[in-house]
Amino acid sequence: MQLKTLEISGFKSFADKTTIQFNHGITGIVGPNGSGKSNITEAIRWALGEQSAKNLRGGKMPDIIFAGSNARKPLNRAEVSLTFDNQDHQLKSDYDEVNVSRVLYRDGTSTFYLNQKSCRLRDIVNLFMDSGLGRESFSIISQGKIAAIFNSKPAQRRGIIEEAAGVVKYKQRKKEADNQLTETAANLNRVSDIISELAQQVEPLKKQSSLAKDYLRQKKQLDQVSKTLLVRQIEAQAAKRDQQQQTLAQTQENVQLAQHNQNEFQTQVNAQKKQQQKVAQQLDRLQQQQLQITKHQGELSSQTELVGERRRVAQENLANLKTGLTQQNDKLQKQHQSLVDEKKALAQAAKQLHQQELQIKQAKAHQKLDKATLEKAIEKLRQRYIDQLQQQTSLHNEAVYLKRQQQQDQVQDQKQQAQQQALMQRVQALKQQQEKAAAQVTQLTKKQQQLQQQRQQLQSQSQTEQAHYQQQQQQWYQALAIMQKAQAKQASLAEMQEDYSGFYAGVRGILKHKKQITGIIGAVAELIDVPQKYNQAIESALGNQLQSVVVKDEAAGKNGINYLRHHRLGRATFLPAAVMQPQPLNQFQKQQLTGITGYVGLAADLVTFSSAYANVIRYLLGRIVVATDLDAAIKIATALRHRVRIVTLKGDLLNPGGAMTGGGHNQRGGLLARKQEQQTLTAQIAQMKQQLTAKEQALQTKKAQLEAAAKQNVTLEQKLKALAPQLLEQQGIVKDVQRQQAQLAQQQKAIAFTDQQQNETKISNQEKLTTNQQQTQQVTTAIQQLKTELAEKQTRLSNWQADQTASAAKQQQLKTALAVAQERQRQRQQAYREHVEQQSALQAEITRDQRQAKQLQQQLDTQKQNHRANQDELKASAQKLAQLSQQIKTLKLQRAQIDSTLQQQEQQLAHAQATYQKQATNAQQLKTSLNYLNQQLKQALTQLESDYQLSFEAAKADTLTTDFSQLKQQEKLLKLGLADLGEVNLGAIAEYQRVSQRYDFLLEQRKDLLTAREQLTATMTEMDQEVGQRFKATFEATAKAFAEIFPLMFGGGQANLSLTDPTDLLTTGIEITAQPPGKKLQQLSLLSGGEQALTAITLLFAIINVRPVPLCILDEVEAALDEANVAHFGRFLKRYDQQTQFIVITHRKGTMMAMDVLFGVAMQESGVSKMVSVALEDAQREASA
Repeated sequence: MQLKTLEISGFKSFADKTTIQFNHGITGIVGPNGSGKSNITEAIRWALGEQSAKNLRGGKMPDIIFAGSNARKPLNRAEVSLTFDNQDHQLKSDYDEVNVSRVLYRDGTSTFYLNQKSCRLRDIVNLFMDSGLGRESFSIISQGKIAAIFNSKPAQRRGIIEEAAGVVKYKQRKKEADNQLTETAANLNRVSDIISELAQQVEPLKKQSSLAKDYLRQKKQLDQVSKTLLVRQIEAQAAKRDQQQQTLAQTQENVQLAQHNQNEFQTQVNAQKKQQQKVAQQLDRLQQQQLQITKHQGELSSQTELVGERRRVAQENLANLKTGLTQQNDKLQKQHQSLVDEKKALAQAAKQLHQQELQIKQAKAHQKLDKATLEKAIEKLRQRYIDQLQQQTSLHNEAVYLKRQQQQDQVQDQKQQAQQQALMQRVQALKQQQEKAAAQVTQLTKKQQQLQQQRQQLQSQSQTEQAHYQQQQQQWYQALAIMQKAQAKQASLAEMQEDYSGFYAGVRGILKHKKQITGIIGAVAELIDVPQKYNQAIESALGNQLQSVVVKDEAAGKNGINYLRHHRLGRATFLPAAVMQPQPLNQFQKQQLTGITGYVGLAADLVTFSSAYANVIRYLLGRIVVATDLDAAIKIATALRHRVRIVTLKGDLLNPGGAMTGGGHNQRGGLLARKQEQQTLTAQIAQMKQQLTAKEQALQTKKAQLEAAAKQNVTLEQKLKALAPQLLEQQGIVKDVQRQQAQLAQQQKAIAFTDQQQNETKISNQEKLTTNQQQTQQVTTAIQQLKTELAEKQTRLSNWQADQTASAAKQQQLKTALAVAQERQRQRQQAYREHVEQQSALQAEITRDQRQAKQLQQQLDTQKQNHRANQDELKASAQKLAQLSQQIKTLKLQRAQIDSTLQQQEQQLAHAQATYQKQATNAQQLKTSLNYLNQQLKQALTQLESDYQLSFEAAKADTLTTDFSQLKQQEKLLKLGLADLGEVNLGAIAEYQRVSQRYDFLLEQRKDLLTAREQLTATMTEMDQEVGQRFKATFEATAKAFAEIFPLMFGGGQANLSLTDPTDLLTTGIEITAQPPGKKLQQLSLLSGGEQALTAITLLFAIINVRPVPLCILDEVEAALDEANVAHFGRFLKRYDQQTQFIVITHRKGTMMAMDVLFGVAMQESGVSKMVSVALEDAQREASA
């Protein structure tokens, strides 16, 4: 990286735009004193972000703008632009060429540009940070910078090494992290305060929300349960009513019959039960024996069957395998012979098929002519037949229509008669309806007038209440404004108290920082509470002592004094509580006071304070007497011989010795008065809050009354609106009835006219029906003749078609048979091959099965004897079991007969008993119960409609399936639960959700802030470690290079760099010691000016040696050197010009000799600098001369 171009416009003496092209190597800028050479250095420094006008030799930043000359006016802006070659990307930019510009206007507005785009100062600083061109780097050195190195403290010199070490960015990041940490701490405090405030709300709201949710849940469950119970109640009542109606009709008839049947069935049941018991005992005994024999027999049978089954299966498998193999061989032979026979059959069938085809062709030729003749004759006969059928159908339809018309006429006659009768009834009903609707109109009109009167009264009352409400609301606003004013004043007083306004500077400094000073208790004014009536007296009595600072002991007082002196905060009086001794009045003086009129008491007894500093307060107030007025004070002073201090309630003072102080007093200016006012305001504000709360409650009550009145008004409006349609409806009914009466009269006339027309139509239809019957007979005869002829022709055609079809079918059968035979031959050949393969597999299976059969035979021989023994035992058991089974069967049949008979008899008996009991007991109660049930059912349906706005069918579709008793228990528990909940705030659900969401959000924010604080702390620790390591490594390398280069620069001697605190690499300073040839080792400040300059230059080259900088600007740094050292300096520049671009401002000939390029600065015009070219050869000659 290197500087390619510098453009200056309006900067200091460069009024005109000036461009300087720089090359690699060493560039020299020369010119006479005052020509503006150093302005070039300052222009580069300013463009790189310099913020101190002092470092640019100005008082304020606009001073760098061209101020004008005798011939030119001042400019309004200054601009400097630097262009860098960044092909090596040493600058953190993707561009190969980077342009940095800075523009300043005279109003102080400053703008930075990076590659012609506006940017921030921070972007410029970050761009050059750790590139060697930073603000703290050693890349721009002037004589002032050399002096700064000499005169600066060791801690300030470490910036040189830090820039070289590339840790400036880490320090900048640490500073940003520290700022973020401070901001995070502040945010954390704010968030914690809000969380603390919300935490006090969350838990109560949570309980209220949970209570409200529980209430809604239980209320919903209760409504569902109550609705279900009501539906169940309705169903039960309806079912019970129907049942009682049926039972009531049968009860009286069956009472006598039930009693007779009861006695008869009871006798039969007793006899059957005895017989049943006897048979059951016998059956149980036989079944037990049968069970034992059956169990033993089953065990024997299982063993026998198992052995027999195994033997049988093995024999069957062997026989089946042998039989199967034989059958497969026979089958293969048969299939092979069948294939040969089939081939012969196929050939014969093909030959026969060919012959049949010839026969069919011949038959077709002979029959073709006969077919055309027959089809033509049949078509003519069919057309005639269709015509006759159509005519027959038309006649039939006409007859049907006429008959149906006759039937309809009969029905119409009956309808008209019924209509005539219904009309008469309707006329009578409309008359009654008209009378009823007219009465209803009169009633509704009267009710409408009543509601309108109620509404007018309610509106008048609401207007009065609304005026009262607005008046109360205005009073509440006024009270709120007064309270807010008091709160503002209280806040102002509190702020003054926190700032200790009104205290002396020294006292205020101590009280503000008392946490930093051990043992500070507080000012006297803070530590006493004075009743308001004594406030002026105590204020006057104590005077400046109100601002005295009470401390624990003398050491604390000493710390306070030292703190004030160190920080130059002023002076203060300290009262050590541990050593202060009160000096109370003696007993004689107290006795003298008790008898004097106007004596109030001792000041110490009139105030309250803590026992911890009682000695201090009694020291101050223990000998001060309070009197009611000045006259009383004079009496007391005379009695006590002017030996004590006396103060009146108005603040007048009588001092020991007789001196008097008094007059007007600013009651609002004192510390105690301010404290008293703050306490008074606190009490007043609390009282105001209570009053506001009461007013709010009154407003809420009044508002509720207004809302209730508004609701009542709405109800009246709704009733009036509901009444209006009813009135209109009834009025419409009256009009509608009148209209219907007129319509009925018209309908009666229409019916009479219709009767006359129908009689005429009946006569005409009868004549048409007679004519139709005659025509139908003629058409039927013609159709029968055509049908006979058509059948004959169709028979002949069918015979011809049958012959043709038989011939074609025979030919098709032959073709099909040939194809089937060919397919069968192919299938049989395939089956033959498969059977051959199966034969080999079957032979292997037979061999395997023979081995298995042999093994089974050996096992069967072994079990044969056991099998015979089991068979014998089974036979004996079977005989015995058969006997038992027969006996059990007989007993079961007998018991079944008895059970059946007994069951029937018991059912009959129970039925008879229940019938008799029920009918005899409830016969009389059923009538009363039915009336009661009907009433209950009506009430339940009404309750269902009013409570749930549901019909019975709709409610039944949405009920629970729980048992009735459980539902009743649930209803009871839910009602108790709702009662236990008490008053419920349903709005708490939404409020809790809102507050808890914010609370959870803030908790998450606090968690994030804590995490951020930990991360920032860890980051700062890591950066400290990185800075320490880099600083140490760079310092050691620089110190080594400095020690090596120093002898080369001085021609001998030695020098070194050392750390002031090697244990703290983050803050340690740097000491520079040097020993030029022939001198002792000493501090840099003790060297001569030339030695200091050469030492500083040595340090520059040491840093370049450790970390080469891309650009180094030296502004007359060699001015203090002699000619020999200047030449030495020039040679060192040549040594490093390959890795560093040097821009040297000089007027020394030796330095000019080392330059690669020279530029000259001159003031050809007064006050305006210009660049002039300088021939290098001329400069070298001038330098040589």
